[in-house]
Amino acid sequence: MKFPHLDWVNQDSPYLRQHHQGFSALSFDAELEAAFRRYHADVFLRRMRWALLVAMLLALLFVVLDFINLPEPLRGQILSLRLGVIQPALILAWLATYRRGLRDYLQLIGGAVALLCGLAVAGVIGIARYHAFPLPYEGIILVTVFFYFLAGLRFATAVLCGWLTLVAYLAVEMSIGSAGEALISNALFLALANVIGSVGCYSQEYATRLNFLAHGLLQDLADKDFLTGLLNRRAFTERAARSWRQAQREQRALGVVMMDVDFFKRYNDHYGHAAGDEALRQVARVIGEHARRPLDCTARYGGEEFVGCWYDLNEGQMLAILQDIRSRIEALGLAHVQSDAAAVVTLSIGLAYLTPQPHQSLEDALRLADVALYLAKEQGRNRVVSKKP
Repeated sequence: MKFPHLDWVNQDSPYLRQHHQGFSALSFDAELEAAFRRYHADVFLRRMRWALLVAMLLALLFVVLDFINLPEPLRGQILSLRLGVIQPALILAWLATYRRGLRDYLQLIGGAVALLCGLAVAGVIGIARYHAFPLPYEGIILVTVFFYFLAGLRFATAVLCGWLTLVAYLAVEMSIGSAGEALISNALFLALANVIGSVGCYSQEYATRLNFLAHGLLQDLADKDFLTGLLNRRAFTERAARSWRQAQREQRALGVVMMDVDFFKRYNDHYGHAAGDEALRQVARVIGEHARRPLDCTARYGGEEFVGCWYDLNEGQMLAILQDIRSRIEALGLAHVQSDAAAVVTLSIGLAYLTPQPHQSLEDALRLADVALYLAKEQGRNRVVSKKP
């Protein structure tokens, strides 16, 4: 995915900060890392399902070949590993990809199954060596390639599985007395397969992380107001509508708020548009700091007008938040000699406080908040007015 022009992205974007910081260690800041892991699980889910299906079919093919070619008792011992360990593990991992509740644990499940299969293949080779049967060892290289490029494992998980499988293979060979040039050659090729796999898997995850950041930056461009960093009107409408529907289902209260910077046109005319933009940024920063919960949101609605939605607070708590916003904006001390409300920049706030009913809509609440805002202006501005339906 191509990166958007970074000058267009809000400078407070966590995606932009992470892009500037870099991630050569394949790790993001805690909040972004959790989001990336969910993104990775979604992106690679289909690949993991198909890879596991292919692995199951290949495992069955090896079962057929072993059944035809291997003598007893070697046949029974190897088939017990293939049918009793490898195949059930692959089937369970494949089924886990269809359980939404296990989505966050697929790396752990996939890594455990991959390592178990690698150890089982090392065991198959060891059993064949013990019986002096010339079973090709190259199958363990195929398993290693599968770890790195097909299973949808992240770099750290794939590297752990690949190198532990190499260690297990060496341990098996040495435990039955294998030595000499053949073992050195086999170990070298398996180690090189791990080196190539590690480099390739690192590059793949790095590219996936870049795509994740680009996707997040594009989403920021779509959702955020460039000047203030708050949500834009469209994004607010979408998020507030989700909060409205949840409040309607659960019969929880909502505070829908309209806010307006007092006499802002006069401020722009007197101090200039650059100063006006900076004033809006500072006002927006204060407003945004008061909406940190998942179902709360604030936005620039247009011009000097802001809007907000707070979920499941009583009216006293809502009024306390809004009074704190109003007083902190006044405390910014941004001089406004053209204002009739105060000598500094101030904010008028209208609150619609209600528990959404089936016959009501978010638009109804916004209209009620706008009426409350009009009353706040009528009563002298720099104040909070609350209305209920």
